[in-house]
Amino acid sequence: MNLVFRLSLILLFFMMMTVWGWAQSDQSCDFKLGGKVIDVDTNEPLPYVTIKIDKSDQGTITNDGGEFLILGICDEEFDFTVTHVGYKSTHHHHDAYHDFPTILLAPDNQILESVVIEGTYNPTVFNTLKLDRISSFQFENQQSGTLADIASHISGVSMLSTGQNVVKPIIHGLHSNRILIINNGVRHESQNWGAAHAPEVDPSLANSLEVVKGAATVRYGPEALGGVLLISPDMPELSSGFALSGKAFGTTNGGTGSGEVTIQQGWEHFIVDVRANILRQGDMSAPDYVLTNTGKNERSFSAALKYHTKTFDIEGYYSRFVQNLGILRGSVNGSLTDLEQAILSDIPNGTMPFAYAINNPRQQVYHDLVKIKGSWVRAKDDFQLQYSYQNNQRQEYDVRRGTNNELPSIDLQLRSHILDLDWNHPAFGEVTGVAGAQLSYQDNDNIPGTNTAPFIPNFQSSRVGFFIIENLNRDRNNYEAGLRYDFQHTSVIGRKQDNLLFNDQLNFAQLTGSIGASHAFVNAIKISSNLGLGWRPPNVSELYSFGKHGPSIDFGLWRYTFDENKDINATVVLTENDKPVRPEVGWKWINSLTGQNQTMSWEATAYANWIQHYIYTRPAGITNTVRGAFPYFVFDQTDAVFLGVDLAFKKDFSKYLSSSWQTSYVYAKDISNNSFFVEMPPARIQSSWQYDRSFLGLSSSMLSVDLSYSFKYWNAPRVISISEIIAAESREEDLFANEQSMFDFIPAPDGYFLMDFSWNVTKGKMAYGLQIKNALNQSYRSNTDRLRYFADNTGRNIYFSIGYKL
Repeated sequence: MNLVFRLSLILLFFMMMTVWGWAQSDQSCDFKLGGKVIDVDTNEPLPYVTIKIDKSDQGTITNDGGEFLILGICDEEFDFTVTHVGYKSTHHHHDAYHDFPTILLAPDNQILESVVIEGTYNPTVFNTLKLDRISSFQFENQQSGTLADIASHISGVSMLSTGQNVVKPIIHGLHSNRILIINNGVRHESQNWGAAHAPEVDPSLANSLEVVKGAATVRYGPEALGGVLLISPDMPELSSGFALSGKAFGTTNGGTGSGEVTIQQGWEHFIVDVRANILRQGDMSAPDYVLTNTGKNERSFSAALKYHTKTFDIEGYYSRFVQNLGILRGSVNGSLTDLEQAILSDIPNGTMPFAYAINNPRQQVYHDLVKIKGSWVRAKDDFQLQYSYQNNQRQEYDVRRGTNNELPSIDLQLRSHILDLDWNHPAFGEVTGVAGAQLSYQDNDNIPGTNTAPFIPNFQSSRVGFFIIENLNRDRNNYEAGLRYDFQHTSVIGRKQDNLLFNDQLNFAQLTGSIGASHAFVNAIKISSNLGLGWRPPNVSELYSFGKHGPSIDFGLWRYTFDENKDINATVVLTENDKPVRPEVGWKWINSLTGQNQTMSWEATAYANWIQHYIYTRPAGITNTVRGAFPYFVFDQTDAVFLGVDLAFKKDFSKYLSSSWQTSYVYAKDISNNSFFVEMPPARIQSSWQYDRSFLGLSSSMLSVDLSYSFKYWNAPRVISISEIIAAESREEDLFANEQSMFDFIPAPDGYFLMDFSWNVTKGKMAYGLQIKNALNQSYRSNTDRLRYFADNTGRNIYFSIGYKL
């Protein structure tokens, strides 16, 4: 018995070991890793890149298309390293529950690191809406500028400004609340109406900027009629260790000084990222004079945390951005005669010697963002739930008399709550897709104590939206369609001129959709087409704005009427029954043709955007108030069409020399009244030449020359000057009695040529930069600058920067 018992134990042991071995062979070594490696700047695939699984002898290299596949991996979670000659290596933690990664390698001559993106990266979900990305070199080189400065390096994107500091992006002729900004995955909410409000986003807290030019309303909700800007930081990798980087820069024009620092740490399951920036700028200068009161002060801070497991990620983010922005003193005038003189003068009124002091008029803005996001990844689907809170406080100071000069004339606080739920559902055969919902609530309050009539009333707004987007990939063809429904309720309460209260309950709802298709030819040429139906409900400022705002006076759609003599009456508060106002509804058809080979890439995009019930401001005359003399504008509604084309071309002439060219043109017209709009971007041609070759012991050296020519805007409306209006009033003649079509106070500015120069070098862990903007010191004015009536744009500006990365 004893022998039988022992033999039985031995047999049982071998049987258990055999079963365990089978289980191990069946369970643990059938995992795989695949993906694609591309150049972060050119977006072209990189062949012969080495990928190696850490703590093993498994690895491979990419093929000619930059693709790779490693089979027989035994661990569910593992780390791998990617290396390539001339590029920065990257280390990444991967698990079997995530899709194959896309790896963006950065050249050695840049401070930016290589990036690994889990799964297919397309934040719009629509593959037929092309994503244009600022190269890492351009982003790093322009990071001292504004968000709009950086985005304008993409064809079809330009800038709308109110002077030197208040700058916002234009995409295909549309701006403000027709352009959505997605900041670190959160829809940016602020007082973004009108030209005089810059987005409260600091590019120094980010590492990448992408632009979607199509009507992306299905994915992001109302107000994406023109396009979307996506700006985000790059989080460090898990197990990446400690990293410290810093950068300081200064400028000759404005005497700017700025410093930023980034601290990062990556553990096995935890990531921390902390960034901070401070900037001080004095008065800018045009080529021939100082632009008095154009200084600015900025402070920003952000902190991000992420905890990772195989199937669940949770991340948190907080940022704060503080701005104090000066506005050209010469834009404020005491009388109609002063206003006339200011427009005719070669030098703005009130011009003083250079100073760092920021006086009225100015803007003080605080923006806080809090985000909490959870991601649950399963074998065939995944869920993402995100909550965000934003607090936007805006104070605008005008030149006023006595103690009122110390008080803001506009003091607003906007609090926004947004809840997003996304579900990437399991594939149905060849069909993949995402469904989601979005809930938002906003509360806007006028802070008492301004001693002025509120420019806009208080309001509370709630919105709910549901969407679904499906995608079918078949051979070289891609088909996609999306549908979305939104309902918005807004409760408004304010005061009339006689101090009596008024209130309204506004309800808007809309069904929107998008369809698209693309085909990839065998010769690396791809054609895509997307037709999107977008919408935008009228915002409170367009309905109720009343009084001075920036360098002008504005009256909303429900705050004015015209009498039988065509004279304006701004003492009323109308309702939907008095003057029906309908939401904007836009059909945007965008078509792209792209191609590339080993040394060349190109893109041609044509679009048509027809917008029903388009809301816009138009000049209506000039007026003299206790706060000075100003042109005044009224909101109006019409049908409009925007047609245009964007062209881009890039060529590598040798290993060291490359060049890129791009041009854009937009044709915008009020088709209801057969007239043209003011402040539209003119046609523009841009060219960039880069010579990348190190010497004298430098780790890298990049020399770049950027050339651009902006044409005179060809479709400008008629001109009625301030002098003509004053002269007509002295004769008791009404210039607008029989003709109320669009006009401007001055002709469209002449075309202008600009040249920028930059040289960036690295040596070890140090990076140095020299940049000269407007190197020829050209005097020019932009058709999309609200202060073009009073002053030229800035002249030559030399930037010096120094950076360090541990």
